[in-house]
Amino acid sequence: MATLDFSRTGSKLQLTAANGTVIGSWDAANNVDSGSKGPWPNGSYEFDYYVAHPGDPPNSAYGSHGFFGFDVPGREGMGVHSGREGVVDGLGRSGFRYCTFGCIRTTDEATAQLVKTHAIDPIASITVGD
Repeated sequence: MATLDFSRTGSKLQLTAANGTVIGSWDAANNVDSGSKGPWPNGSYEFDYYVAHPGDPPNSAYGSHGFFGFDVPGREGMGVHSGREGVVDGLGRSGFRYCTFGCIRTTDEATAQLVKTHAIDPIASITVGD
């Protein structure tokens, strides 16, 4: 099964196939809103569910290719998604840097590839680290 790795300091999300081949690496961030429960904790987490969000544009809350949810103990609705292209948050960030309520935000290009890969090599987990 495929896996995701998020490097907080490198601001990168990497998708790796079950055979160990790196499928891609994209810009990503875990900048959190002041009203959130904080950033995604470091560790490894199992994939839980996918929500497509059909018809959503790149500037929407979750982007054009949906939401990949993971089981993060003590947290709800933790996932990977894109969105907010051309929209600015309170600190002037947009796109993948736009704040979330704990999620990892990446690019529409990244989530499009996650959808393609997940259909043939399901995403099993994400590892988050500094």
